[in-house]
Amino acid sequence: MPERSKGPADDPFGGRKPTSHERMTGLPWDASYHDGPAAADALRLDRLGRGFETVLDCGLFHTFDGDERSRYVRSLASVTERGGTLHVLCFSDQGPGTGPHPVGREELGAAFAPGGGWSVVAVEPDRVRTRYHDDGAPAWLATIRRI
Repeated sequence: MPERSKGPADDPFGGRKPTSHERMTGLPWDASYHDGPAAADALRLDRLGRGFETVLDCGLFHTFDGDERSRYVRSLASVTERGGTLHVLCFSDQGPGTGPHPVGREELGAAFAPGGGWSVVAVEPDRVRTRYHDDGAPAWLATIRRI
């Protein structure tokens, strides 16, 4: 049987040089997130069975809307220790060229209200680098304390 030539479908790295992690495992980076533990669901972080003093959200908060957003905030509360800090970087609704699903400063304050066990310490304008925004898209960098 003749050997088949390797085409793009046979290259799990899309023609780029694999990272050290990918060379070690032989799999693309994204494979690390497939069929993983139940902690892989951001809406069910309680399944991790542990808490953290510092939690980072870089570009996830703005993907949720309505009920999903409140579920996500409750999920974050289940793993952020009292007195711990949450940092959220999300697309902002301020300025031209905002990213998809932009978030208003007031929305951040409402989502992380004291009644839900949060205190918004600071919300500063920032930028999120994307493949579609040369200088980054307008963003908020929020520092939020678990109370």
